[in-house]
Amino acid sequence: MIFADAHMHITDLDSWTPFIASEKASPVCSCAHCEKDWKKLTDIALRYPGFVVKAAGIHPQDPDKKHCLFLSDALEKNQADAIGEAGFDLFNPAYASRLDEQEQVWAFQLEAAVRYNKPLIIHCRKALHLIFRDAKKLAKVPSAVFHSFPGSPLEALSLVKRGINARFSFGKPLLNGNKRALLCASSLPMELLLAETDAPWQTLKGETATAPSDIQKVYLKICELRNVSIEYVCSSLYENFKDSFAIL
Repeated sequence: MIFADAHMHITDLDSWTPFIASEKASPVCSCAHCEKDWKKLTDIALRYPGFVVKAAGIHPQDPDKKHCLFLSDALEKNQADAIGEAGFDLFNPAYASRLDEQEQVWAFQLEAAVRYNKPLIIHCRKALHLIFRDAKKLAKVPSAVFHSFPGSPLEALSLVKRGINARFSFGKPLLNGNKRALLCASSLPMELLLAETDAPWQTLKGETATAPSDIQKVYLKICELRNVSIEYVCSSLYENFKDSFAIL
């Protein structure tokens, strides 16, 4: 079985190899947010061809325009498979104080996703209204992957109705009892779902890090919520993963 992981951070892990279940290795999408991490990510991807979707982006928690240089270079050389994670983070006053900078790098990345025809991975905390504001522009992006989607099923479906080729990814908040995540994962159409670990982040109480192998726990939770088999979830989410990231 294949447990595709739609969002993680290989460069923040001490080491990484593809997760193997039933003798099959599982692909991941991993993000890099600076030139140093991008080089590390591309080197790792070369060692595991076919198993790492490489995303380059400017994270809203560090919306420094200097990062536009490495992203532009990666896109010009057609080295980036996707852009992100990009978006907005208004979770606390420190992040919210940099909203103007977040707006600038978001606009840059949204424009780039359209220009280079790349999937866009979206980070959004306390800022879903800004995503809805830009729905018309997002509808021009080949696909939009909402990492750890914070909204309700109604909001997710409303984004799709606005013409956005969106998928909504969920991780360990499902294991932590997050009500919105649970409701989305249990009720959204299967073709809109993705699963992730955000490894090594998004830990549960008592954990110091999230392991890439925790993706299996997320899949099993989706099985429980929807009362379907693990084979069905693995197959469905793998197809969604391939479609989201334009993998043949």
